[in-house]
Amino acid sequence: MQIQLFAYIVAKHYSISLSEVYNMREDIFKQSLSWALAMNEEERLEQKRQDTSSSTSSEVVEFDYTFLEMEDD
Repeated sequence: MQIQLFAYIVAKHYSISLSEVYNMREDIFKQSLSWALAMNEEERLEQKRQDTSSSTSSEVVEFDYTFLEMEDD
């Protein structure tokens, strides 16, 4: 089952068919899988960075200026 998952990851990353992946030499498959997994991780980290920056940059902070309307005694 795991080899099928790895084959799918490689096929998706390189936009090739599963049969092309299954016909790869083992060393080429392993290298392709390594690059695909590395790129997936990099994309995940970039998405996380973007989510973090967008959540903090769009934050609205409201200030309470009602004390300015109070009368001096």
